[in-house]
Amino acid sequence: MKKTIKVMAAIMLVAAMVLGIASCGGFDLNKVKGEWTLSTIDGKAASDKAVELGLPSYALLNNYSIGDKVAISTYDPNAGEVKTTTELSIEAAANGFTATDSNGGKISFIYDSSADTLSYSAVGASGANETYILKRGTTDILAAVQAAAGGEEAAEGGEEAAEGGEEYSEEDYSEEEYAAE
Repeated sequence: MKKTIKVMAAIMLVAAMVLGIASCGGFDLNKVKGEWTLSTIDGKAASDKAVELGLPSYALLNNYSIGDKVAISTYDPNAGEVKTTTELSIEAAANGFTATDSNGGKISFIYDSSADTLSYSAVGASGANETYILKRGTTDILAAVQAAAGGEEAAEGGEEAAEGGEEYSEEDYSEEEYAAE
């Protein structure tokens, strides 16, 4: 009987220790350290969501560098370059980590090991709660900005050509020359 009580006490002690370790946020942050990029917002590509909100396609493109802190980089239109705009301290949680800004605001990142993605929820521009999904890697934000600017210039150039292009009269071409072209 005394032996059974001792065994039961030992089992209960081990169970208490396991629960204590699990509740302390046993997540290994090394699993998520590295470079990440914003992939989708509520299932839509970040560039599509930006356009939907009436913003330039590159406005919501963000890169996240996760190490001892989370550094978020985005395009700064005033400087014309990509800058690290936010740094958050991090603390392991049960299935990811919690990032805290300098004002004490917290964001809970959840790691999905099967998809190798990070996700978090936050109130978006619409005022509704939105889900943000990050995937490994980085987006060349500056290239996206330049591509968007090139697209706008090309559209403007097309309009200028349509509006201000040279006009030709029938006198400028003979029928044979026109047929040859």
